[in-house]
Amino acid sequence: MNMLYLFLGALIYILIAMDIIKTTFSSSGGGRITEMVSKAVWKIFFLVSGKNGKTKLLEYAGPSILTCTLLTWVLGLWAGLFLLLLSDPDSVVSSTTLSSASPLEKLYYAGFTLSTLGVGDYKASNDVWRIITSVTAFSGLAFITASLTYFVQVLSAVGLQSKLSLYINSMGKTPQQILANSWNGKDFSSFFDNVSDICQMLMQHTVNHHSFPVIHYFHNSQAQLSVAPAVVLLDEAYQLLEQAVSQDVKRSEVKMVMLQTALDSYLEMVKEGFLKNTSPQEDAPTPDLWQLEEKEVPLNKREEVELTFKQTLKDRRRLLSSLLEMDGWPWKEVYQS
Repeated sequence: MNMLYLFLGALIYILIAMDIIKTTFSSSGGGRITEMVSKAVWKIFFLVSGKNGKTKLLEYAGPSILTCTLLTWVLGLWAGLFLLLLSDPDSVVSSTTLSSASPLEKLYYAGFTLSTLGVGDYKASNDVWRIITSVTAFSGLAFITASLTYFVQVLSAVGLQSKLSLYINSMGKTPQQILANSWNGKDFSSFFDNVSDICQMLMQHTVNHHSFPVIHYFHNSQAQLSVAPAVVLLDEAYQLLEQAVSQDVKRSEVKMVMLQTALDSYLEMVKEGFLKNTSPQEDAPTPDLWQLEEKEVPLNKREEVELTFKQTLKDRRRLLSSLLEMDGWPWKEVYQS
């Protein structure tokens, strides 16, 4: 028996099996192999697209990552079982002649065992290999079923992501416009009427990110359906309301705290899982206040607002810049002309 093949086969099979279990059954993110595949495929698509979020090519990154992940799992399990069978020259025999199978025939046997086809022209030679064949066949069936269920959940989470983006953009195309549209002459009651729904969707999206990190790589070439510009748009609107609008204007403190918590949780999750480098190339612009002034919204002094956005919120807005850049979007998608 070849112990090297036996060890490598068992190691590969166990590592792939653990990655599938971690990815499909865990609520704390994907396995190490899945993460490596996801990041590698995204980098290829991102570089080929010229780091431009409007490129249609990026819309194929997410489905390609799922496809490559599935292929990695299938090929990994197949290779692991194949190496196990290679460790013993007589592990598989022909059903008719009882002669030992060749390496190519063992590769074929490993494939139809994992796919549970059960062709029957080759069979395990003894009880040990029969048990190994049965275990791998059952695990192949279980992993295929788990993978399909996982992919359905991922696509459902992607749908919520698009819904969240569209919901935020429907309130206004810029942070100033969101507040201007919500101003009724004395407060922003219509804005706070939507905060509960937004917070619920954003928190669910954050939870989905923890369970299905791959959704981060599902991209939409339309900015209003892309989640990164939408979250930045919402965060800037919140900061304008908190920092630029006079404290004399009545607010719902509970909903302000809810919104801040939802935004902070999302940004912290993205920072820990996806943004290793928070040194963006583009600086965040200082928001102008003319739309709010035209609506006669009571505002703090312009100099104080500019200082707050440039200094106090510097680190937070650098993180927002990195979030936009890693998805291929510039700040002009948030502060449109």
